[in-house]
Amino acid sequence: MKRPVLFLLSLCLAFSCDSYKKYSDKYRVFFSCDISQSPFNQLTTPGRFLSVRKTDGKLYIVDIDGKKYDQPMSAVQNGSFIMGLSGLIIGTPLFNDDAASIWAYDLGCPECDNPSTRLKFDQEEAQFIVSCPKCQGKWLPNSSGTPINTDDREMRPLYRYPTTLNNGILTVSN
Repeated sequence: MKRPVLFLLSLCLAFSCDSYKKYSDKYRVFFSCDISQSPFNQLTTPGRFLSVRKTDGKLYIVDIDGKKYDQPMSAVQNGSFIMGLSGLIIGTPLFNDDAASIWAYDLGCPECDNPSTRLKFDQEEAQFIVSCPKCQGKWLPNSSGTPINTDDREMRPLYRYPTTLNNGILTVSN
């Protein structure tokens, strides 16, 4: 009788650990773009990131220098693009563990987990970070979306989404 109880207890403990997966499936995502077209041509440069979100039938895009772009979407794009919690952060990290691929994170704060709380691009001590204006959390997109603990609290990494690049078309989809 003791063995089945011990087995069930160890099974429960194994699945109750708070670990993070490489890719998030918490929010649905589908987005694609041609990386030869501006402003998406910045995505192949290591250390360059764009925030992308849907607004009023357009893509609203901001680069890390603060330059803003509005791109109209077709009806098909407007109906098919799913932008996760709050939009996307897309770019090529400087410290990349899988060659020179383009990564995608959610633009929503993983701590606040609210669609209206978007991360902002920022510079801190000469490095690119994203920060949350609500909870004051900070993350490093150039380093796997790792949180910067400023007050000794445990924080989630950025929600990361899978990307594929085929014939110059970048697709973010889970």
